[in-house]
Amino acid sequence: MNRAAAVSLVLGAILSVLAGLPAGAQEVAEEELRSVQAEVVFINYEGPYDRIDTADEIKGLGYYVAAALRQNGRRGAFLGKYSVIRAADPAETGRFDADIFSIDADAKVDHIDNVRRILAGYLEGAFRYSLEDARTLARFATVYNAVHRGDLEFFRERYKTVVLGHLSRQNAGISTRYYEWPGATRLLIPLTAEAAEGRLSSLDTSELSEEAVIEEMRRQPDMGLEDRKDMVELKEREVDERREELERTEEQLAEEKAELAERQAELAEARTAEERRRLEEEVARREEEVRQREEQAAAAEQTIRQKEEEIAQERDTIVADERSMDERGRQPVAGAFVASDQLYFLKVRAREPSGSISGTLSIIDPAVPEVTATSPVSYIRGRAYYFLRDTILVVANEAGPSSPARLFALDPRSLREVRRSAEEIYPDTFVLIQGGSIYAVVAAGGEYRLGRFDEALRLAATSSVPVDRDSSFSLFENRLLVNAADRSILFLERIDLGRLSVLR
Repeated sequence: MNRAAAVSLVLGAILSVLAGLPAGAQEVAEEELRSVQAEVVFINYEGPYDRIDTADEIKGLGYYVAAALRQNGRRGAFLGKYSVIRAADPAETGRFDADIFSIDADAKVDHIDNVRRILAGYLEGAFRYSLEDARTLARFATVYNAVHRGDLEFFRERYKTVVLGHLSRQNAGISTRYYEWPGATRLLIPLTAEAAEGRLSSLDTSELSEEAVIEEMRRQPDMGLEDRKDMVELKEREVDERREELERTEEQLAEEKAELAERQAELAEARTAEERRRLEEEVARREEEVRQREEQAAAAEQTIRQKEEEIAQERDTIVADERSMDERGRQPVAGAFVASDQLYFLKVRAREPSGSISGTLSIIDPAVPEVTATSPVSYIRGRAYYFLRDTILVVANEAGPSSPARLFALDPRSLREVRRSAEEIYPDTFVLIQGGSIYAVVAAGGEYRLGRFDEALRLAATSSVPVDRDSSFSLFENRLLVNAADRSILFLERIDLGRLSVLR
């Protein structure tokens, strides 16, 4: 039984018990139950693919939907697969407008990373967010919509009537199961009153990072620290943007007050009834403009103050969580297995006719000495193995030296396979591990592309252009350098592996 089924079974049993309680006790118990959120664990498709689209191609779907919305004004769509509704009502205040992004019935998306790519492409296209900001917002938006999946009461408190008209318990938010996405997913993107192209504050970042979302991220092994830091930095830049606007508002207010004072002086010196009537009307109009501008400035100042308090609180929580993780890492665990205490040795074979090297990995007890364990994954390529969290990562052939090579994660105790990549890897690929990502050359369709894998060895992105299979890789800030097929130097975006530039 999977996690989702188990949770449903438990909740069903609890609800049946609640039905037998007295009315008052039942209401209290149901309210308590609603306050407990099940952990968000996305279940993605795992298996072979007929084709692999590049990250740029997937993100491009979001761009297309944004362009279609820009033309239509109220709705954008792509071939019955993805669509967006701009649900806005300026007459209603106090709640959010929203862009409602739908995964429609004909969509084939089956991994949450690709949902996020499409959504990030949409945010880039619709609001001109940067690549990094769009990615951060898309990640928070998917967690937000998963945490509150089907919770119409929650959405009703926060969103305008025009938004609720497009939702039902069956489609509001996003399911954690990929096979439930097509035709039953409406992701809510909360918009501010100032939403427009080029504005950092187009999306309401406070809503997307509300308490339940942060608590969900803190359940992750890394406590979502990097994503949370990225969101805080985005909020800080929002504050800078709002402060610049407030300064312009205050300058306009000073000018309007000066003009009002001039009209008031002219009124005091008016000599005719007609002139006095005209000036009284103008003074009244300008007084109203000044009053509205003062209210605008006061509201902006309050928003900035609230945002700064929110940022300070989130910064404190992040620092506390970082310290907690550091302390957790330093605490010894009785009887724990420590890979660094073991002596690993890769025994190589004679070079193959192609010039390649393979070998077998063993654990050796140096005191005896003797071999205590040898990996059944016996054709490990090159002379390298890598410690990755609680596993050892290798590139190895599945069987003999002529069989396909893949990434393998080995148990550090037994050296047995824990998992492997679904994609075939160039046997002599250079491997780079950085920030939870594994970069290696993928062999597909007679050509070679750079692939980025996550720690579960799932392919997260492939380069948009072929690469030299024997290239090394270097990472600098957000750029990854690799040789192209013609040996020129490619600069790729480190996450999506999209082409940035080339050095010949």
